[in-house]
Amino acid sequence: MTTEKIQQVLESLGYKLNDRGPYWQTSALFRNGDNNTAIQIYKDSGVWKDYVQSTTFMPLKKLIEVTLGTNDKSVIEKYIKEEDADYYLPETKVKSKITMEKVYSEDSLTRLFPHYDYYNNKGIDNEHLKLLKAGLASSGKMYQRFVFPIYNEHEQIHGFAGRDVSPGKKDRPKWKHVGKKTQWVYPFFSNKELFQEEVSKTNQIIIVESIGDMLSLFQRGIKNVLVTFGLDISPKLMCFLIGLNPKTIVLSLNNDSDKNENRGLNSCVKSYLKLLPYFSKNSIKICVPTKNDFGDMTDDDFLTWGEKLKKCLKRDQVQDVVDLITSLEKSKSISLNILKNKRYLNE
Repeated sequence: MTTEKIQQVLESLGYKLNDRGPYWQTSALFRNGDNNTAIQIYKDSGVWKDYVQSTTFMPLKKLIEVTLGTNDKSVIEKYIKEEDADYYLPETKVKSKITMEKVYSEDSLTRLFPHYDYYNNKGIDNEHLKLLKAGLASSGKMYQRFVFPIYNEHEQIHGFAGRDVSPGKKDRPKWKHVGKKTQWVYPFFSNKELFQEEVSKTNQIIIVESIGDMLSLFQRGIKNVLVTFGLDISPKLMCFLIGLNPKTIVLSLNNDSDKNENRGLNSCVKSYLKLLPYFSKNSIKICVPTKNDFGDMTDDDFLTWGEKLKKCLKRDQVQDVVDLITSLEKSKSISLNILKNKRYLNE
């Protein structure tokens, strides 16, 4: 299939495509998603991936099926010919090689300006932004983004996260990341002594979805926080948590209660199951924000969430988690690989 034909098929299905060079980004119509960067579709093949749901790459035929809610051959062939139906990325021979993670000079931070208005307007004090060595980029890949450098355990910068602050550019992704975010343990290594002190005081880690959530917690004096940069706990973050071995891990991803599917809560359940082989079932707690995310919450909302957290820490949540797992099983929105960890709930 040509790129033009693939585009025609997608647009006839109702997808609004954002051009990103070799691929398009769009929202997940098949689950009523409103994130216009959730789905990535390659122009040359129609191969796609749902980054919100962390799926594998799949052929165009599968996207047509899930969008239409059918695998009826006669219906599917109205959009794609049989010979194109199972087209996938061509096989390539991959040579074995050792790659080194890219690191960046501290001098790169001199190009970040201390222009903090965007976060000041959200109630975040300058001291927290200075602590993280963050600032506004006025040129380069992160132009008109408020940028946070990401440090590794060797005190080297190995990535950047940039929040779009440009006026009137709604088609720009909210966040842009440079580096391998699956290798990030943020903000622990940005100021190791401070965060080690905070964690040792509480013996607790709070897992949140974004830097914005983290900053809102910082503003309320809560600094024992780690960011997932999405809806999944990466293997790197998992290994870090196992090594740290906190008494309690609190999963506080976004609360999408106003949507048809509460992806944040569902992801908390999946993360709970991923952590179960390494931590006791009662040391993992789920306590999502009282609003969509921590950035939406007022001081009064934080007081309410704080009381909610106290109750979560005291009570046994296992039955609640079992009920949530059951609902995910029924909707088939949880992988068998993760689901196998359910057996640890009975131990």
